[in-house]
Amino acid sequence: MLTESQVALLREKSFAAVATLREDGMPHTSIVWVDTDGEHVVFNTKTTRAKGRHLARDPRVSITVFDPADPYKYFEVEGTAELELGGAADHMHELARKYTGEDWGDVSDRVIVKVKPERVFGYQV
Repeated sequence: MLTESQVALLREKSFAAVATLREDGMPHTSIVWVDTDGEHVVFNTKTTRAKGRHLARDPRVSITVFDPADPYKYFEVEGTAELELGGAADHMHELARKYTGEDWGDVSDRVIVKVKPERVFGYQV
């Protein structure tokens, strides 16, 4: 379960490193914009991007969220991803407005990724 301070950090303009698993079992990481619905860590990707393809095949994921004011304050969530196609374009616009103040350009083939925390490790958060 996420703490109040972790939820607050997810609602800020925090960046996260997402690790997914390639077919051969090797990890793949990328930096994403994140948000939360209060229970899940939420991000958005294209269905055709590596992380979108990896999660469709194997939903296990790890996300490390950093405090933008102090990257030594962070927390990691391990869990299983749920992929939602409905509303993904609108969600991408919401994330883009949060981080850039503007809508996102190309919202085709988007998917919302919701990660239910199974394990949470925090450091000063």
